[in-house]
Amino acid sequence: MNNKSIESLLSSAVKNAAPDVLDTVLSECDRKEGRVIIMANAKKKKTVTAIAAVAAMLVLVLAGVFFIGGGPSAQIAAVVSLDVNPSIQLEVNKHEKVIDAEALNADGETILGDMDLEGTDLEVAVNAVVGSMLKNGYLDDMANSILVSVKGNGSYDAQALKARLGEEISALLSNGAVLTQDISDADSEVTALAEKYGISVGKASLINEIVTNDNGRHDFDELAGLSINELNLISKNTTVSGVDSEGTASDKAYIGKDKALGAALKHAGLSKSDISGLEIELDYEYGVMVYEIEFDCGANEYDYDINALDGSVEAYDNEISGSISSGGTSYKSKASGKVDYDDDDDDDDDDDDYTPAKKTESGSELIGKDKAVSVALGSAGLSKSDVRELEVELDRDDGNTVYEVSFKNSGYEYEYEIDAYSAAILFSDKELDD
Repeated sequence: MNNKSIESLLSSAVKNAAPDVLDTVLSECDRKEGRVIIMANAKKKKTVTAIAAVAAMLVLVLAGVFFIGGGPSAQIAAVVSLDVNPSIQLEVNKHEKVIDAEALNADGETILGDMDLEGTDLEVAVNAVVGSMLKNGYLDDMANSILVSVKGNGSYDAQALKARLGEEISALLSNGAVLTQDISDADSEVTALAEKYGISVGKASLINEIVTNDNGRHDFDELAGLSINELNLISKNTTVSGVDSEGTASDKAYIGKDKALGAALKHAGLSKSDISGLEIELDYEYGVMVYEIEFDCGANEYDYDINALDGSVEAYDNEISGSISSGGTSYKSKASGKVDYDDDDDDDDDDDDYTPAKKTESGSELIGKDKAVSVALGSAGLSKSDVRELEVELDRDDGNTVYEVSFKNSGYEYEYEIDAYSAAILFSDKELDD
């Protein structure tokens, strides 16, 4: 209860402490016979009565303040957090009255503004917070996801409250995506992560679930700064336990799967009719949202990461199925789980000093280093003056004679294996230069 409410109650108490009963008294007097005796101290008694009434009302008001602020009803029964990018935390008592409303980040402070939610019903407070998020543009068609997390104390039924709040917010957001979770059993590690990154325990719990179940695709640090809508989109690529979902996360902020595929096909020099085994999903890599695209063309397997905002190629991989040596260090392809190999260690049986005959039995000649470099640069869309640390080496890999070409440009490292006789690209890779 705020000062304004208390002042209002006190004002009402003063007005009603000494009611106007003059007409009643006079009417009674009209019915009486005999002499009316004027009591000299009547006014004094009336004043005392009025003061006593005001004092009594003040005691009741103060008792009410104590009941809300310091008595049994001040005990926290549950903590509810609402995350979009703004993060708001509401502590409520067993009667679902708000004891405290706290903004957990700067955007949360914008949402709360000058609202005083203490003492209000939880449902009213949640409606006010969601309404402010809509008004301030944090929830719209471009980013429509909200996370509702409930932590119950003692025997409080957090599951029931979580479900009810999820239904209420879904009704408020006609095209929204609502994630709900019970975090009553959140461990100390999750709490510590929340404190470290300055986020709610609810958001930390969601990120921890994604990281735990996505087979090493992400780590907590890279996901901590994402919005709930981005996390919701990413979570569709893995199994996240303990989180209920209603509605579909919006991807309207991005170029879309068709344009992303078009960018990949253009880079590969292919058309949609040329490919098979197409898979596309939205994910987070290289500090941006990307479309991870896989497809096959004959014996060639292509993997692309296309920037979801502008359609640029963040990374790509092109190899001939089964042609990569098994002597290198294997890693899992992010999108499909197939095994590729990084031959940096070069610990297979190939001879580093291998020098093939200038002509094969069929009479084909080596294309030469300059041609191999030209093919690699052409594929990357670069010129020789654009790159640094250019290296070319003739080698033998899995029965093929290849030129291994590597170079760097604008924070990326490129690697190619060019068939030494046909100039075909047998392998290509683009990744961030660590």
